[in-house]
Parts: sequence; C-alpha cells; structure tokens
Amino acid sequence: MRITPSDFNAPHGSDGMAFPLTAHLWADAVLWVVAGGLGLLAVVELVRRRTPLSLVLLAGGAIALFNEPVDDILGLVWHPRPGQNTVIDTIGPVPMWGLPTYIIFFGAVPWLLLRELQKLQFTLRAFWAGIAITFVLDLLIELPLLRAELYTYYPVGDVPMSIAGFPLYWLMINTTGPVVADAACSIAVGLPVYTALHTPGASELVRWACAVLSCLIGLVILDALSRFILGRTRQLGDSTPPARPALSREFEKT
Repeated sequence: MRITPSDFNAPHGSDGMAFPLTAHLWADAVLWVVAGGLGLLAVVELVRRRTPLSLVLLAGGAIALFNEPVDDILGLVWHPRPGQNTVIDTIGPVPMWGLPTYIIFFGAVPWLLLRELQKLQFTLRAFWAGIAITFVLDLLIELPLLRAELYTYYPVGDVPMSIAGFPLYWLMINTTGPVVADAACSIAVGLPVYTALHTPGASELVRWACAVLSCLIGLVILDALSRFILGRTRQLGDSTPPARPALSREFEKT
C-alpha cells in the first residue's frame, strides 16, 4: 500500500513564498538577545542559589521545539522553504528564530511562574494578569513576523478569529502549553480548531465554533491550574511557622 501526502486532508502551503533573509536576521537578533539575557539570569541564579533549575527549564524550552512541526501541520502554519535558515527538519522544517522563541515561551514563562509561586503570595488576579502579559508578548512576536512574511497561516477559506493575519485562538494555544509546562497541552487545546481546519467542506460557522471551543478548553485548563496553585499556596502558607518578633529572639539570647 502506497500513501502519498494527498491522502491526508492537509492543504499545501504556498511554494511561491521565499524566505525573507533580512527579516529573519533581525528576528534572530532580537529574539536571541532576549533568550541570551534569560540565560545569563539563569547562570546568576545558579551561582547565587546553587540551583540549576532555571537552566534546566530553559533547556527544556529548547527541547520543546520538536513540538513545532506537529503544531505547524495541525494548525496549518507555513514557513517558506526556499532560502530558509533551518534549525530542525523533522515532520517539517523550522527556521532558526523558532529556537529562541521556544526558549522564551516554554522555558522562561514556567521559570518566572515558579519564582512567583515560591514567594507564597499567589493570587488569581496576579495569575490572570500574567496570562494577559503572555498574550501581549505573543502578539509582539507574531504580528511583526507575519508582516515580514516569515511565515503564514494558510487554511483553505477564511481563517477564523483572524486579525492582521493572526488567528486569535493561537493566543490560547501558545499560552496554555508554556504555563502548564507541557508542549502537548498546546495540541490538546488546539484539537477542535485543528479538526475543523482539516475537515473538507467545513463551514465558516463550524470553524468559528471549533475555534471558540479551543479557547474555552484553554480557559478551563488555566482556571483549574490557577485554583490548584491557589489551594496549594494556602496549604504551604498555613504549614509555615510564623516568624518570631525580633524582641522575642533577643530575650531568648539573654
């Protein structure tokens, strides 16, 4: 039995797009400066706190890049092939700028969240404010790269929830995975809309409904995670003995 790509319900990207080298060099420079700065902070933490956790998380973010070709195929994301500066090529090629992006999202986001949790001052309001900041960070990365034609979203027909070429449901897909620290979670969130995008003849209403469903799944996961963290923070706070006043400690010394 012989299987060809045409046997799958996945439209092919535009072969007419050429990889914009100048835009890629600028994207690489900016993203690697941010990722490199995070790496230096991780080294400082290693020296001061004697813990390699931050470096491990950043390395884990880099390893999570192997998830990108799967998401690209399911979510119909096309990186131009001619002239591409490729960092990995498995199910599909991924350009170099993807590596620092994953270090930032899948490495730094869980690290910064963990640092806040260690303070035992977690609040739901702060959690959702952090989610909003992650949304803004995602837009600041994606919108300029889309405008520079470093990649494109290419479903057959109209892309649901699309603004300036960016489908807004990707905000939830791109945020849930890093916050949960599980790249596969991104695929789980995107599964409804991925299914609609690959279904021949799916109406615009069906695509929008599935996009909304993906967003709702992401919200449910984030809400459940936030409430779990809040409960654990309260438990740890209750089990931590209160600090004694300085006057009491001086009295014991005498």
